[in-house]
This record gives sequence, structure tokens and C-alpha cells, in this order.
Amino acid sequence: MLTFALPTGRSLESCIEILGGAGLPVEKLKSPGRNLVIDEGSFRYLLSKPSDVPAMVHYGAADLAIAGSDVIEESGISLVELLDTQRGKCFMAVAGTKEAAMKFNGKACSLMGLRVATKYTRIAENTFNSWGVQIKILKLNGSVELAPALGLSDCIFDIVETGGTLRANGLMVIKETVPVSLRLVAGSGSVQLRWRSMFGVVSSIENYVKEANKK
Repeated sequence: MLTFALPTGRSLESCIEILGGAGLPVEKLKSPGRNLVIDEGSFRYLLSKPSDVPAMVHYGAADLAIAGSDVIEESGISLVELLDTQRGKCFMAVAGTKEAAMKFNGKACSLMGLRVATKYTRIAENTFNSWGVQIKILKLNGSVELAPALGLSDCIFDIVETGGTLRANGLMVIKETVPVSLRLVAGSGSVQLRWRSMFGVVSSIENYVKEANKK
């Protein structure tokens, strides 16, 4: 039996499409109810909070997982990326008011000590460090768009899909950074020990994604 760790929430629909398209059984997965462990055929699906999916694979609870690249990078966990599914595409960005955007038109020194609200503290710090800028991070788990209006931060660092939420709160994308999408990943231990069992499934998923992306 191969075990997949999958994120609950909006991404689960894309996961079901990918797995079902690759020929895996997903009927129970379509209506899981309150079940977090679902057995279908020779597969087991673990439904987990998105931020916990990388750990499920890393510690061996699951052989494979589909997770957002943002979640994987933020976790700091080293996983084997097998495929970019091209689903759930969006990007990480620095966003703020027009006034805040003006600071980014100058030299890096003008950004020193910038107050940045985000739930992606690791990615934000690494991004600004790559620009030679040290920042002050305010960790928020939701509604980060409120932080500039409340005077809690100068800007935010967050995932952007359409930008509608930003505009509704008087903010704009100042700088796009990292592209984000759902990735098929595995733990290094599973790749070493179970690759023969995993290979056919991984190939089926890869073939489906390639064909689907041509349409």
C-alpha cells in the first residue's frame, strides 16, 4: 500500500483531479466527511493541514505528497521534488501602499529595518536577505492585509493569486518574488526504499499532468 499525504482545503480538489486523472481510485476521497485517513484500493490518503504535509512525508508517515511549494519552502524540510503539477499557480510578493512602494525604488539601505507582516517568516527573511536587507518581521497567521492600515507594518509578504484582496485593502503588488504551485514530493527514505513500488504511480501522474497541460 502506498500512502499519500494531501492538504485539506482548496488544494484538495486539484489533488483529486491529478490522482483521478492518473488512474488512482478517488471516489471516497471526493466525499471524505470527517475522515482524515482514507483507504481506497492499494492506496491510503492522509488528509492534513497544508503546513503539516511536508512533515508527514519527511517522518515517514506517507510515501508521497502533493503540497504547495510555498508550504514546502516555509517548512525548511528537505524533500525530493518529483513533479511540478502546474496546479494552484500563484506567486509570493511584497505588497503595500503606494507610499511603501516608493521605498523600493531606491537603494537597499532605504529598506533596512522595514517592518514586514507575514505568515511566511522563513521565506520572507530569506528573500530580503538575498537583497542584502535586514527586516523586522511581524508574524501573523491571517488577515495580513490589515497590518499596514493598522500601523503594524510597512508592507506585507504573502501569496497573491488575483490581487483582489490586496486592492480591496488599498494595497498593491510592489515586487513579485517566488512562483508557487502544487508539487509532487517524496521523502528521501521512501525514494531509496520504495522507489520500485512508487515508480509506476509517479509515472502515471507525470504523464497525466503533461497531457492535461497541453490542453
